[in-house]
Amino acid sequence: MLLHSLILRILTCHLLLGLTVAGLLAVEAPRREQIKAELQQASADLARLSRAVNLVHELVAPSVVSIHTKEARVVHNFRTAWVQRDVDVGEGSGFVFHSSNEGSWIVTNAHVVVRTDVDQQFVIGRNGQPVVYDTLQVILTDNRELRAEFIGVYIESDLAVLKVKEPNLPALEWADSDQAKVGDWVVALGYPLGVGYSATSGIVSATDRSIGIYQGARGTDSFIQTDAAINPGNSGGPLVDINGHVLGINASIKTSTGANIGLGFAIPANLSRRIADDLRTHGRVRRPMVGVNLDDLTKDQIKLLGIPQPQAVVITSIAPEGPAAKAGLLAGDVILEINQSHITRVQQFQSRVASSMLGQVLTLRVWRSGKEMDVRLMPISEEELNAKLLIAVAATAERQGVPLAGFGLWLAVDDQAGLSIRRVEPGSVAERAGLKVGDRLLHEHAQGPLRSTADANALNGRTEIVVQVYQDGRSFWLKLRR
Repeated sequence: MLLHSLILRILTCHLLLGLTVAGLLAVEAPRREQIKAELQQASADLARLSRAVNLVHELVAPSVVSIHTKEARVVHNFRTAWVQRDVDVGEGSGFVFHSSNEGSWIVTNAHVVVRTDVDQQFVIGRNGQPVVYDTLQVILTDNRELRAEFIGVYIESDLAVLKVKEPNLPALEWADSDQAKVGDWVVALGYPLGVGYSATSGIVSATDRSIGIYQGARGTDSFIQTDAAINPGNSGGPLVDINGHVLGINASIKTSTGANIGLGFAIPANLSRRIADDLRTHGRVRRPMVGVNLDDLTKDQIKLLGIPQPQAVVITSIAPEGPAAKAGLLAGDVILEINQSHITRVQQFQSRVASSMLGQVLTLRVWRSGKEMDVRLMPISEEELNAKLLIAVAATAERQGVPLAGFGLWLAVDDQAGLSIRRVEPGSVAERAGLKVGDRLLHEHAQGPLRSTADANALNGRTEIVVQVYQDGRSFWLKLRR
């Protein structure tokens, strides 16, 4: 009886299980059809993305070039004697960014065409300029080989421009790299590891990324980071958006193996474009400057000041007569934005300014004394700013005086004849001779009238001077010897 009951329960369980499985299968069948439909739609979407990458390649590839560098070296040919030959020393990538009937211009990384030492530092020649490889050869995607002319280089941003005589090669368009966002699809193109033209895809992993590699050259260190595979040989090639516009120039990778591990870095297009255009048209870069020194604010400082964003930069000093000074900016002002783009680090601010065009007005959102305000200014070239600084320094020297080394005198210019003594060093030759603050030096016997700080500087280096002194309403000649 017990066995009969057990068998009955087992049969009942099997019957219930069968009904349950049948029910599940009945429920699963429509779901499977739904999955198939969704997969078909997703596959169609992926096919469209793949097609977009196909089209990017077709559009961009004719503009991407392989760059080969050679050096003239003396080698032994084992038959005759020592002979000079061009020896292959490196390769990289580049792309056409401008063309006309006169030829086509190519931008690439400086480290592709400029010699570097064992520490990967640029080699500088006796003339103070970077040393370019002896021969630069460009190979197009249709395998045509062209000799390239070196146009210019800007090692601070690791960029160089070449020119080939072939006219009207297809030139790529630039994207606005300030609009790049994490997650945007990108395609990296170039000639990695000597395997030939290649395209890899990925996304923008980060923007305004600083890795410190250009800071030693006073360069702008603010990159677009991507996981699109970038390997040695890709340097100088374009990183393009899904429209085929150049978002950046592939420049570096971070790796422990020497090959790509998903950390690639590209120089933003806005900076690259300005530098490339400057090198093409002027052969040099006119670096925009606003005349400020900055520092990053700490979290505690931001909290203390009540600044309405978690990161910002503060002005520590301002160059006299520079754009920032003329716009009314002050030391202690906190910069929140530049052209409505949030500023979180000094390198980011420097990159935004360096990417701007001379003559382009920049709008800065500034935090001062608990309030936000907009300040408009126009960057000037580094050369113009330096000239203004020299004038300001000279004007300061005119007011405060310059030292007459070895004699213990500080001389300044005012609205009266001669040079006014502004300071006399205790125990100096001047003090022992009876000179004091307020006396005037009118002439120097060998040099003539003394009218400017330049005249005072001309006396430096002399071991003996004979000067006409005006003191307490009378004048007399005095010999001073160190």
